[in-house]
Amino acid sequence: MPRSRSPIRRSPDVSGGQPVFAGTQIALQTLVDHLRSGGTLEEFATRQLDLSADQVRDAVVLALEELIDRERVPVGPPQRSLLPRLDPKGVITNATELSADLVVGRKVLCPACRALAFQAWPEGWDSHAAHRCPGVHATDPELRKTEFKRRFEHLFR
Repeated sequence: MPRSRSPIRRSPDVSGGQPVFAGTQIALQTLVDHLRSGGTLEEFATRQLDLSADQVRDAVVLALEELIDRERVPVGPPQRSLLPRLDPKGVITNATELSADLVVGRKVLCPACRALAFQAWPEGWDSHAAHRCPGVHATDPELRKTEFKRRFEHLFR
C-alpha cells in the first residue's frame, strides 16, 4: 500500500542532516545502534517518548522495502523458442522469440503490431515501420524505422 507520508525525514537543519524519524529529532542511527546492541523494537519505542510504536514500525517497514527493492534480482529475458510457430496460413507468429536465420525469406507476422503479415521477411519492413505500423511510437518516419530496427534487430542479418 503506498505511503502518503514518509516516516523518515532528512534536513540539514536537524541532526546535522542525518535521517530522523519524521516530526522528531531522533536519528534513525539511534534505532540501528539499539538493535545492534540486542535491544528490541518495543523497548526502543517505549524509551523514546517522542515516538509511537507505529512510527518505529513504519520506519523499519520502509527500510526493509527499500532493501528488498535494491537487492531484487533482475528478471532475465524470456526463454526464446527453438522453432517457429505457424498460423493456419503458414505465417510465423512468434518472430520476436526467434533469430534472423529462422525468419528471413519466410512469411512473418509483424513483430511490433502483429497486424501485417510480411510475405518474405524483411521485405517491406521499412515502409511499414515508417508509415503504418501502430506498434511503433515515434512520429517521424526515420525515427519510426530506427525504433523498429532497434527493437527487432535480432530479426535482421
